[in-house]
Amino acid sequence: MSSLDQRMGYARARHRWPLKVGLVLLALGACLSVSLWLVSLCLPIPFVDEGVHFAQIRQFLAGDWSQHPKLTTLTLYHATMAVTLMALQTLGEWLNLPLAADAMAGRWPEMPSVNWVRGLSLLGFGVMACMVWRALPSVYRRLDPMLDESGAQQQANRQSWQWLWLPIIFPYLALVYTDPWIIVLVALQLVALVRERRLLLLVLILAGLGLRQDSIVLLGLWGGLLLFMTHAQAGARSQAVGMAPPLRSPLSQLSVWWGLIVRWWWVAVIPVAAFIGFVVWNDGIAMGDTTRHQTGWHTGNLGYYLGVIGVVFLPLWLADLPRQWHLLWRLCTRGTWPWRGILLLGALAGVWVMLVMSLEVTHDYNFQRWTIRNSWLLWLNEYPVGLWVTMLLTTSMALWWLRAPLRLGHGGLLLVMLALMICTRELIETRYMLPLITVFQLLRCAERAEVERAMTLWAIAMGALLLAGLVLTRTLP
Repeated sequence: MSSLDQRMGYARARHRWPLKVGLVLLALGACLSVSLWLVSLCLPIPFVDEGVHFAQIRQFLAGDWSQHPKLTTLTLYHATMAVTLMALQTLGEWLNLPLAADAMAGRWPEMPSVNWVRGLSLLGFGVMACMVWRALPSVYRRLDPMLDESGAQQQANRQSWQWLWLPIIFPYLALVYTDPWIIVLVALQLVALVRERRLLLLVLILAGLGLRQDSIVLLGLWGGLLLFMTHAQAGARSQAVGMAPPLRSPLSQLSVWWGLIVRWWWVAVIPVAAFIGFVVWNDGIAMGDTTRHQTGWHTGNLGYYLGVIGVVFLPLWLADLPRQWHLLWRLCTRGTWPWRGILLLGALAGVWVMLVMSLEVTHDYNFQRWTIRNSWLLWLNEYPVGLWVTMLLTTSMALWWLRAPLRLGHGGLLLVMLALMICTRELIETRYMLPLITVFQLLRCAERAEVERAMTLWAIAMGALLLAGLVLTRTLP
């Protein structure tokens, strides 16, 4: 992307794609095409939130560029779809092709088929996901200078493949939702951050706000990762020349903070100023039907969403269970300070009780059969024993998420950002945690080969299973 990468030796070498990569891309394209065909066959009319998003696009195509009353997000996604459809329709008229023609006459006359919008949305995601995949090797080499080009490419292939198939992401790819574009924009923002492309990062942040304004909370995540990256680079340079890691005195910490502020301040200030201006103009964060998105703090969301993380990354969590037991055993039985293990056990017990007592299933979406009906949440709400057992497992997942090795340290910052992102709204769907799952998947360190193979198979199986649930039972995770 930049000459800086070339000067530092992280530029990608130009070579032909091997046959295996071509076959994998062909298989992936076939899977996505089949998923689009299945969804279009079984869901010929807009499904759940698709109705609002598709209605906004129809409204734009009709020449009315005002906000739809039931849409709660900004309209960059919808405007992009509408402008692209207009261009296709114009091209079709020039070439006498039925592009963007009405396939639902009688219901929405003179409007494009929802399948066209689904296909265009999937195509846009695919193009941006390919950009992420191509940029990841240089990102990994920048974070780990000891990694060679072949190893970086292998890791990028594996991380991208698993990320695309993660079960709570895949079912949304063939629907008219902003979520696929949001998660791929988050991945591109991560690439721009690591490669220090400040102007590009600013543009991507503003684009993310245009898709969904509450993505402003990611600014805190980028700031934390930037600080970790700066310290990691300093340590890597010291190791490269055979020196001990630099002493991080309070003055050196302030120096690092000041240097980051000088170089990056406008990347944060401009989006924050734009967000504040939007909130003042809109008189709140949500647009349109704000009754569905009341502000507040809901600690009980943590238990549910951490449980979802455990399901999504089940092989990784299972691989960490022996390490958790070894950590507790070592703290309680070895050394002269066994009280550290007792304190850790007490803290985990306190987290367990807090997660159980704070779970609240209050949003009416969870009780209406005509919309998203989260059976797992209802089961937890009705069976206290199941709730206690589930939250016990969730406490173990929280310990794993906190200690999870990332390329920029550990997962503690991600756990904090998870709370900030999902505790500000009532408990509804799992898709609100997609940005954090994306960052974790792309930044996590590789496990043992057998664990990674199990993770790949698990992601594909769960993605296919939930896609089948979507087209057969019309339910979303």
